[in-house]
Amino acid sequence: MDNTDILICVTKLREEEKRICNFLEEFGVSVDVRLDSMELPLEKHMFERVGIGLIRCLSQKEAFIRASFLELSGIKTLNSSKAISICTNKINQSIIFQKFDIPQPKFKVAFNPNNFEGVFETFGDEFIIKPASSSWGRGIAKIVGATNLDTWLAARESVDPSNHSYPVLIQEFIDKGNYDIRVVIVGKEPVVAFRRVSNDNWKTNTHLGAEIEPISVNGEIAFICERLVEVLGEGIYGVDLFYDYKKNTYLVCEVNQNPEFSKSWKVHGVDVAYHIANYIKKKLVSEQKYHYQK
Repeated sequence: MDNTDILICVTKLREEEKRICNFLEEFGVSVDVRLDSMELPLEKHMFERVGIGLIRCLSQKEAFIRASFLELSGIKTLNSSKAISICTNKINQSIIFQKFDIPQPKFKVAFNPNNFEGVFETFGDEFIIKPASSSWGRGIAKIVGATNLDTWLAARESVDPSNHSYPVLIQEFIDKGNYDIRVVIVGKEPVVAFRRVSNDNWKTNTHLGAEIEPISVNGEIAFICERLVEVLGEGIYGVDLFYDYKKNTYLVCEVNQNPEFSKSWKVHGVDVAYHIANYIKKKLVSEQKYHYQK
């Protein structure tokens, strides 16, 4: 491992990570893959030789822990622990976006069931409840009317009588049509954008069956991505946008710190793995931690 350029932290080597590794090896970058069970401390020589730690852990908690430990060891990570801590908590995101004037749906943080009082006056008859931390759309509920909310609160009380699962995020429901937009940022550039279209589910995640429709990155989308990178730092992000048909503007729903692309890139044709590997190579070169092997 004397020539290790990059450390990749994974739960398992999926197609995405394999392709990233293959491109890095083609570029002559030496790669050391470590699982979530990575032992610490790292070998002493790695503190000086490793240029970047690429964090691709499936667990949001593990991703933050690994990034934090590697940064304490003096190794820069993609993404940074700061960015991961923001992207893996929907409440953190909403507060940060509000601070830096990133366009987003109206929101409120509920610390207990009493905080839902007056919610219909604020958000209207429809709104979204999101756990602070979740992925793939899990735990996200659309509330329509007071009866629906009463049912949600009663169900939550039955499984969580002490309110340990609070706070939760209450978010305005956006009339976004039958799609949302995913933009993949690598470094500071939006490398691809596409619609995720579903006529059967208001949740437009691809793993729930949404179809991919490539689109161009227009000026408004590019500006939002630029602002997000200014706030989060350069990294690898999956930005989920809504187009608000009532206000005729784009809104940021959330930003994912570990975007998946094994299905989508085969439709839109942009090889995200290549862009990630090429960005890493350029970063290593700029920091003079690229040990050419070929």
